[in-house]
Amino acid sequence: MKGLLAVMVGAFVLGVAILAAHGALAQGGGSDRPGDSFIAKTAEKLGISTEELTTAMSNAQFDLIDEAVANGKLTTDEAAKLKARVGEYGPLSVLRLRHGKDGAGVCRGAKLVIGAAADVLHMERADIVSAIRSGQSLAEIAQSKGMSAEDFKAALLQSVKAKLDAKVADGTITQQQADRAYTATQGKIDEIVQFKGGSDAAPCRRWRDGEKETLPTATS
Repeated sequence: MKGLLAVMVGAFVLGVAILAAHGALAQGGGSDRPGDSFIAKTAEKLGISTEELTTAMSNAQFDLIDEAVANGKLTTDEAAKLKARVGEYGPLSVLRLRHGKDGAGVCRGAKLVIGAAADVLHMERADIVSAIRSGQSLAEIAQSKGMSAEDFKAALLQSVKAKLDAKVADGTITQQQADRAYTATQGKIDEIVQFKGGSDAAPCRRWRDGEKETLPTATS
């Protein structure tokens, strides 16, 4: 079982991004938990029950969370909240969250923030991604354009809000999701604009490449 789970982890991570894009992580969006049908189909192909696979995956998540507590990356309270999320929404619900307390807010919404920064700075998204990969922060990029960090933060938040409002208007996300996304971005704005993508301590690969976009969940 452990060997099979190890092989499947990469596919599960990619699957979560697809589920998020279709609103599967939104509360009240359906009777199933995030990824339940995916887990059921995978269990069928493996010749085991859905309950067995769900239990194994949940236990693996609990082990990772406990390791994060032992390594000082999570508090016991944060660990309890993550475990409660696994219990309520299923093991796939936390795969896209880092088991650490500093990176999750930066990882979420990478594409959204990169796009907003591109609008504010009148740059191509690819150029911003390239600069971040080379080790520059968004604040440094803004300063090279003659914009102070404080002015950039204010403009960036305004642009993020406009993009979220547009997503609500076209039905891509709910107002509740938009509010959570904005609050999460606002709460991490200093870290977001100062983060240097070339750092070995990068909170997530997606922040560097800007290729994935996910929205904060109920625990954000």
